[in-house]
Amino acid sequence: MAKNSALEKLKNVMNDAGKSVEELFAEMDADGDGTINGPEFYKGVKKLVGEALTPDQISMIIAAFDTNGDNRIDVMELRNALS
Repeated sequence: MAKNSALEKLKNVMNDAGKSVEELFAEMDADGDGTINGPEFYKGVKKLVGEALTPDQISMIIAAFDTNGDNRIDVMELRNALS
């Protein structure tokens, strides 16, 4: 599954469930620290989309979303990626 495919599926899940970006983010941010790291993103995608991504795919997506370079996704970065 390519990055764009994973992104489309996340958007579809969000839209189908009527969830906001903030709600989607909260579901994925397992430790509640305000950022989503690689393992949280992996688990969140698997839970929400029903598909597991490879570590390389997770890294690619985080790198693409992560505009501030901290190797984590914050709520603004997720909003920008899904809008």
